[in-house]
Amino acid sequence: MRTFRTSTLKKSALAAASVALAVTGLLAGSGTAQAAGPGGAQNVRGVDPGNTDVMLDRLCGQETSLTGVYGAYNVDTGEFKTRDEYLRDVVGLWVPAGPWELFRGWCGYAQASTWSVKGEPVRTSEWTGNHGTTEDKVTFVSGYSTKTFAKKSVGANISLSLAKSIFSGTVGGSAGYEWGWEKSSSFERRSEKSIPPCTQVATTWTPYQRVVRVNPVFYVEDYQWNKGDGEVTAHTWRGRDASWKTIYSYGYYIDGVSDKLLPNGQPDGREDKWQENLDPKSCAK
Repeated sequence: MRTFRTSTLKKSALAAASVALAVTGLLAGSGTAQAAGPGGAQNVRGVDPGNTDVMLDRLCGQETSLTGVYGAYNVDTGEFKTRDEYLRDVVGLWVPAGPWELFRGWCGYAQASTWSVKGEPVRTSEWTGNHGTTEDKVTFVSGYSTKTFAKKSVGANISLSLAKSIFSGTVGGSAGYEWGWEKSSSFERRSEKSIPPCTQVATTWTPYQRVVRVNPVFYVEDYQWNKGDGEVTAHTWRGRDASWKTIYSYGYYIDGVSDKLLPNGQPDGREDKWQENLDPKSCAK
């Protein structure tokens, strides 16, 4: 698995932890054991209360400071608050109180899986109609340009800048496929098509695409709680064993989708003829 970051801060620490956990395959130490996930992270979804997908989205959606990103977690209700929200709504100081536990760390993006799909067909030429009584043959001019986009499983749409930071460069290059992210390519071609009487015809293009899914992960620097007998600081999620140094939530992922390219750099896909009947009243008898 590969882990990608939007910030260079603590890059070596995150990479080292992710690689170490991925190699050792350590199991969770909180009741039911589970194998390490993308980037060696442990899955908090279904283990800890609340909507952990949304928690990770909101946590990693914050602007990263020089010391990381911060969050507050109510271990009774599963509620999550940013640092500003906690200081405003719970306690005016950044200290753990009651069921609220505080943490600080760094977000990254670990590649989880990848697969190929057929994209949605798009019309690539003008409609040409045949209102006569015999078949016509017409030369169609069609054009297409490759597309890339990203989407999240939860939260608002992903920003273009974040998508670029995750999926540009070598993200797909090591997986043995033609990853066309931000590699603009287009074509214009001519082809002769037959048009039956009283129909109209256009050309369509079905792009072949590649999907790369990443799971946002959180690398824990500090985790604090106070159960009434003094403040405790740990360096794993909720003070669990070393396999919980990095966490993710299974249902929170980001998919990067890109048209695939052929070895010659042209878009990979299939051209088809799209045919529709015309209103008989408009056609010759």
